[in-house]
Amino acid sequence: MQVLGLYKSTEGLLNKPNCAQIALFECRDGSQVCIANTHLLYNPRRGDIKLTQLSLILHHIQQVVNPLQQCGGVPVIFCGDFNTVPSAPLYNLMKYGKLQYSEYTPDKISGQKGFKKLHKVAPGLWDAGEMGFHEHGLVRRSEPELTECRETYRSLTQGSSYLAQPYRDLTCSKCSDLYPYKQGSISHNINFRSAYDHIDSDGRTKEVTTYIQNDARTVDYIWYSNHDNTPQNCAHGHSCDPYCCSPVLILKSRRRLLTKPELFNMGRLPNAILGSDHQALQAMFTLYSDPVHNSSGRK
Repeated sequence: MQVLGLYKSTEGLLNKPNCAQIALFECRDGSQVCIANTHLLYNPRRGDIKLTQLSLILHHIQQVVNPLQQCGGVPVIFCGDFNTVPSAPLYNLMKYGKLQYSEYTPDKISGQKGFKKLHKVAPGLWDAGEMGFHEHGLVRRSEPELTECRETYRSLTQGSSYLAQPYRDLTCSKCSDLYPYKQGSISHNINFRSAYDHIDSDGRTKEVTTYIQNDARTVDYIWYSNHDNTPQNCAHGHSCDPYCCSPVLILKSRRRLLTKPELFNMGRLPNAILGSDHQALQAMFTLYSDPVHNSSGRK
């Protein structure tokens, strides 16, 4: 198990003492599953910090599960208090795998509250040369690639004369398929799905996980990698063999959470019925280690 500290003295947006845990479990037949959890920063104004924290965690998860290999790599469950609401930009990064964060002010990224007089988040959340990975894909890069990106980053942040053109046109020649400072966007390579639906067909909230400060909302999640080993459903468009035997996670059941009206009637959390300020999320999965040739799995 890896305990990941989210504080780094060299990075301005990693200045809070939050953390994450990432564990890789192995079954008797050798199949594996990764389980991670975290508690991201609460501050509704600082979605830029939450985005950087989440990116660091996703980078380390990808190092463990290798999602770019055939059939999406090792299955992963990622849960915790993300301090973001459904359909907020941070939520969409998890669900859709990419986010154009430079379109938002820091407070809008997590969707918890809105504030005035905040500027949009500038491209380049961290120094890729120092952190070892880019915003695009969150995958580790070689030292030659990072050296040039380090110079690009310094040019952007320190106003170097190297900037002969607007930053939106810059890219690194050694990693020209990546755009760490070109578009102010971020992406990852895991095809996540939430164990809960969050919003019904009419756009109304189906359930909430906390009720504090006179507001009931969802901020806690159980995400899992969604891949059923068929070409049409393979993450990232891989041409997977339909008879591939890579392990697959199947959601079997989940604990029903109270809705917003139900919590309003019950009162703020914690109360005499529920002793925590958050509802407990629970889900049961089956890990099919050989989904094609047999139907047995491990829960």
